[in-house]
Amino acid sequence: MFLHFDFKGLKLSYYDSGREPNKPVLLFAHANGYAAGVYSYYHKALANTHRILALDFSGHGKSESTLNFENWFFFRDQLLALLDHEKVTSCTGIGHSLGGASILLAGEKEPERFDQIIALDPTILGFVPVVLSHFLDNPLAKGARNRRREFSSLKLVEKAYRKLPVFKNWDESIFRDYLEFCIHPAGDGCKLACDPLLEAQIFARAAFRVYVRHFFNKTKNHVIVPKPYSVCPLFYAKLLSRNSGSYQVWEGSTHFFPFEEPARTLSAIRSIIDYKP
Repeated sequence: MFLHFDFKGLKLSYYDSGREPNKPVLLFAHANGYAAGVYSYYHKALANTHRILALDFSGHGKSESTLNFENWFFFRDQLLALLDHEKVTSCTGIGHSLGGASILLAGEKEPERFDQIIALDPTILGFVPVVLSHFLDNPLAKGARNRRREFSSLKLVEKAYRKLPVFKNWDESIFRDYLEFCIHPAGDGCKLACDPLLEAQIFARAAFRVYVRHFFNKTKNHVIVPKPYSVCPLFYAKLLSRNSGSYQVWEGSTHFFPFEEPARTLSAIRSIIDYKP
């Protein structure tokens, strides 16, 4: 079920599969512009053995929005606040893209709360892109800013988006979850739940002082990245997995592999969380 809690005056939404005392917790964090519900395929598949907590970041899904934030620590702190709210002291973090970077930052700040972290192509970017984003328009931010938000019907979104390179190879059930959780009714039509201006600001706030915290991360991290590399160059995948973790490079995959290759991604997650040394 979806529940809510207060974070700095914002009402944030999160999915909770239900409290069961003997089940370890999996904390999910989604990509920029998406929502917790888009990963329902994984929540349902893993709920038999784990308690699932999945946050809608501010401005995504059913959570209230704000543009009043300086950098990605804002998203890190939302994850830690959810753990506080649910009184969770130990979990495995699973994050994709922005969610992967945010969970890694949460692990860096409070490593004792994370048994391990599974980062699915986390948005690390690298030194040069982060520094340049302070002086030039970030290409990711520019693309988001130009995104159309309002549509006359859900059918139009479905038809148009399925033709886009980003969505054309998505698993059908996950695409349906996207339509359900990321598109909201608006008047006689519908609109993106995440305002493109917010999505753009998130990309533009990839601050250097956030980026450097990854070098201090001491959690056990398992990183999966596609090749060609997207937002996490191989150097950072190796760096982040240095503390008894692991990294995988998936040739021919894209940044959206959790949506395009769900069975393979689920198998990889299970092999990590079920591993007993």
